[in-house]
Amino acid sequence: MRTTRLITLTAATALLAALLVTSTATAAPSQIDTAAQTQAESSQDDGPEANLPYLFAAYTITWIGFFAYLYYVSQRQRALRREVEALREALEERDKRDREAG
Repeated sequence: MRTTRLITLTAATALLAALLVTSTATAAPSQIDTAAQTQAESSQDDGPEANLPYLFAAYTITWIGFFAYLYYVSQRQRALRREVEALREALEERDKRDREAG
């Protein structure tokens, strides 16, 4: 069950990342067939600002992955706490039976 949750969470993260990258790639403005506009766009594409959507996508994917891992770890910790509590109760019950029998 935990593996299924992790796979689902990973698939959702990958889907979100793919959608984000696709949306940044398709968000480019439409080109106008004038020489001045073409020259302005080519000079803008050469600068570092042209890579900002990809940088944003990389940071977004990284943060999504971090929060997915944080969620996974918290769920695992919660499960371990329940298991420890169940073991503690089982030991107390065994000690109680031993005292009553002895």
